[in-house]
Amino acid sequence: MRAIATAWLLTAMGLWVVGAVAPWVPRGAVPDPALLAAVALGLHMPGLRGIVAAWGVGWQQDFLSGAPLGLFALLQLLAWTATRLGERQLALARAVALVPFTAALTVAQALLVMGVAGGPRFDDPRTLPVLVIHAFVNALVVPFVSRVFGAAVGRVDAPEQSRSGLRFDAGAPLR
Repeated sequence: MRAIATAWLLTAMGLWVVGAVAPWVPRGAVPDPALLAAVALGLHMPGLRGIVAAWGVGWQQDFLSGAPLGLFALLQLLAWTATRLGERQLALARAVALVPFTAALTVAQALLVMGVAGGPRFDDPRTLPVLVIHAFVNALVVPFVSRVFGAAVGRVDAPEQSRSGLRFDAGAPLR
């Protein structure tokens, strides 16, 4: 549970920082912390804990955006699932595979938002340059975010150190 809370806290900090910086940065030049967190969780937190953490990351983004409630929770679950599947096939632990995977995932998520939520129209000539810049920025930042999440979640879930003490080896059993 502490690993999930740590992931939510890191994502909340990222969402607030990006929200604070966004007015002073050109459109598309800020990364998507929720998508990057879902990718990092897909790499470092498998199983039910990863699903719950990715869902919570999406809900945070839902509450801070104007999109229909639940849309980003679903999209982050899809991103987590795609990362889990991609990790098995593409060895996403290496940045060589992770960077283009994240760029493609950014474009796919933007297309889903455009189709479902009535986001920016794709036929608008300003949409494509902003999407390309956004995918590029996400792809550049994802190795760093993955390392931060790996260190934070891994440190929280580290098994307790065994207690030092006198141990007896029983040796081989008697026959």
